[in-house]
Amino acid sequence: MNALVKKYCVSVDFPDVSGAEHLEMLQIRDEIALIELQLTAEEKKSLAGADEKLRNNALIFHQELSRFIDLKSWRKTEGIPPQRWWWFLDMFAWQSPSLLNPATPKSLPKTKIYSSSLLQKTG
Repeated sequence: MNALVKKYCVSVDFPDVSGAEHLEMLQIRDEIALIELQLTAEEKKSLAGADEKLRNNALIFHQELSRFIDLKSWRKTEGIPPQRWWWFLDMFAWQSPSLLNPATPKSLPKTKIYSSSLLQKTG
């Protein structure tokens, strides 16, 4: 297996380590993106699984990363496009299944929308 893919796959298994290590992990993911078309089917499958772990634990990864960098500022400074989604963990961390109780399904329930008139103060 490609050494970068292997290192990335191991890194996503530890969401509660230092944000500095997560920064390195995101930089490794950048390197993988450059060679992604050259990966074998097995490597692509491993990469997809690791990416899913990163997305599913976005909240935890973001909390640790935010101790070292502000992702929004970093993206602006570095000119990071949306195609490099791993740099946007702050944008979808609130959707992370890690927010949910493990006994609940991995999707958020539909929220009922209430009229703003119900929220107005009465009397």
